[in-house]
Amino acid sequence: MVKRTSPESPQTLLQRRSEVPRSLPPLELVLRGSLLRREIRCGKPTCHCAGGTRHPILVLSVTFPGGRTRQVTVPAKLSSTVEAWIGNYRLWWKAIEDISEINRRLLQLRQVDSASPSREGRPSRSTRPKSPRGGER
Repeated sequence: MVKRTSPESPQTLLQRRSEVPRSLPPLELVLRGSLLRREIRCGKPTCHCAGGTRHPILVLSVTFPGGRTRQVTVPAKLSSTVEAWIGNYRLWWKAIEDISEINRRLLQLRQVDSASPSREGRPSRSTRPKSPRGGER
């Protein structure tokens, strides 16, 4: 006989939590920011943009803590790559929110294992390789 679990059972929540990372793209293909289309003047007095139509460009805009914004010009041939990386960032962000929600529910159900390592899968500081200068990284 198959044991059926409710949608909110700890087993179901743990199963859902373990499945979330499997659907994510590689972390190396993630980029935070927004791809913006802008129009600029190049500054040459004889260019058509001096009196009318401006040059279209793409920029990656990223806002940092404290309100500072950085913009990086994106070549048109890389726009689809940048859009994909930004989409991947959003997938990772949603996954973090989904896992956090599952963990909150597990906490409410008092199903949190206090003995689980907080840095699972990572070597401890004492087992990490030393930096070339001889100190800790």
